[in-house]
Amino acid sequence: MQPYNTTEPKKEQVRRMFDGIAPRYDLLNHVLSLGIDRGWRRRLVRTVRADGRTAVLDVATGTGDLALMIARRCPGTSVTGLDLSEGMLEVARRKAAATAGGDRIGFIAGEAEAMPFGDGCFDAVTAAFGVRNFHDIPAGLTEMARVLGEGGRVYILEFSTPHNRVFGAVYKWYFHRVLPFVGGLVSRDGSAYRYLPSSVEEFPAPEEFVRSMESAGFTGCRYWRLTNGVACLYTGTKAAAGNS
Repeated sequence: MQPYNTTEPKKEQVRRMFDGIAPRYDLLNHVLSLGIDRGWRRRLVRTVRADGRTAVLDVATGTGDLALMIARRCPGTSVTGLDLSEGMLEVARRKAAATAGGDRIGFIAGEAEAMPFGDGCFDAVTAAFGVRNFHDIPAGLTEMARVLGEGGRVYILEFSTPHNRVFGAVYKWYFHRVLPFVGGLVSRDGSAYRYLPSSVEEFPAPEEFVRSMESAGFTGCRYWRLTNGVACLYTGTKAAAGNS
């Protein structure tokens, strides 16, 4: 699934889409999720903090919400945010400059499938609602494993599809009718908010995504359904050398 279905590569369409909606992205995220997305991020950050991670890479960082929350809630942790969109990173940098702990975050433009970092630079990699936008998900997961040191952990939040039939029907109506209408009206890019539900539906089922994580070099992979399965939190540990 591509945002605009043009002849451009997916990564260029995604870059253009997020550059365009960056100024209104935070407002729409919180309003359209009824604020629930903050709770999902807090769940991920509590796990990172409990694991004692200190050098964190936040992939597809967007406007930096997750990176900033990690910096605030995990004292002594350094955070690097990576994103394809310079428009989103401009917003992230402004937010970091005005937020406690923002001086421990650096934001860099780059692709998830070809990260500008050496091997084993981080002890944690996080991603919140960005993996489905990768133009090559297996390559992105493999890069996450590469930049982690041995025993490093990955934490991924991604949308999913609820299994409860009644809740799922209401969710589907909201996701396909209300969200694209309101999102398009406020952002002035209807295609971006029609792309969102389609990209979620095309994302692998949790069990399949866990297998992709394992193929990329992670062990002990698990997932938890959040808010009746609207989202999932995935975790895994980089396999020891020779055990991948």
